[in-house]
Formats: sequence, structure tokens, C-alpha cells
Amino acid sequence: MSEAHFLVEKAFVYSSKKDLEDPVGCRYDNSLGAWILTDSNEFLVKSNDPDRPRPTTKKHDLETGEDLKGA
Repeated sequence: MSEAHFLVEKAFVYSSKKDLEDPVGCRYDNSLGAWILTDSNEFLVKSNDPDRPRPTTKKHDLETGEDLKGA
């Protein structure tokens, strides 16, 4: 029986984010690669409305800002 590769043994496993939803009042435009406000056709990222949710990446990437080298 072979042992797991050391990178697999040391890899940090993030929990899955299953509760993510599309921003309310927006649609994702695949050709533009961006969230669009349905009422104004404005890019969500350009919206100045403080009540609008801030967008995440389309793949919901998890950016921690930590490289976990010491873990």
C-alpha cells in the first residue's frame, strides 16, 4: 500500500461554501465576465450604492492573505 504524497498530507483543506447565492438584482454576463445590475445594466463593481453586496469571484475563490507556510 502506498502512502499519500507529502503535499497531499500537508495541504490545508478549506470547507466548502455551499450557501453562496447570486447578488440580488444582478445577473452574470458570461461574455463580459462580470456581474451586471439588472435595473441599470451597470457593472456591479462600478456601483456606488453602499447597500449593494460586494462581489466575489465567479468561482468563489477563497483569498485568505495567508500563505500558511508555517502551518
